[in-house]
Amino acid sequence: MAVELREMTVEEYLAFDEASEIQHEFIDGELIPMPGGSGPHNAIVARTIIALGNALAARDCTVFASQMRVQNDKTKYLYPDMSVVCGEPAYADDNEVILLNPTVVVEVTTPSSIERDHVNKVELYGAVPSIQGYLILAQDRAFAEWYTRSESGWHLRQFTDPADEIELTPLGCTLRLADVYRGLRLQA
Repeated sequence: MAVELREMTVEEYLAFDEASEIQHEFIDGELIPMPGGSGPHNAIVARTIIALGNALAARDCTVFASQMRVQNDKTKYLYPDMSVVCGEPAYADDNEVILLNPTVVVEVTTPSSIERDHVNKVELYGAVPSIQGYLILAQDRAFAEWYTRSESGWHLRQFTDPADEIELTPLGCTLRLADVYRGLRLQA
């Protein structure tokens, strides 16, 4: 749910967000609070970071957790649940907390973020030229949507079986849904 405090400049947003106890995304002057996730949400993020970190250990790729902002353009800043950069990370700031060149971004849906993750962020991440893949993971069931960039826009594949393996071509590795959802109580 978006909360518009007032029209802010980017500089005001960055100062406000740094001082805030919770993160806020920023879209053209609008603040969107990003409260912490549930236990299952955090477990899925952690397991995905571990799985991708292990799969990419021998490659020139860096896996970042949710504290890293991604700059869409000069008036849009997002907090994906995780980002992966292959090659040298590029930052918009001296503190190295605003990432300019993610290769893949990952979001784990929550009841309050599901529409934004599936609609708004598909468009927002599509506007970042370096992003070659966008992975959305459900927190309540074994379900993934894998968007890959093509000349005509995003190409979407869905995965619903815990035995499924997602070929993360931009990263040169696979992600097994069983590794992501292991031990969680999920809907059938």
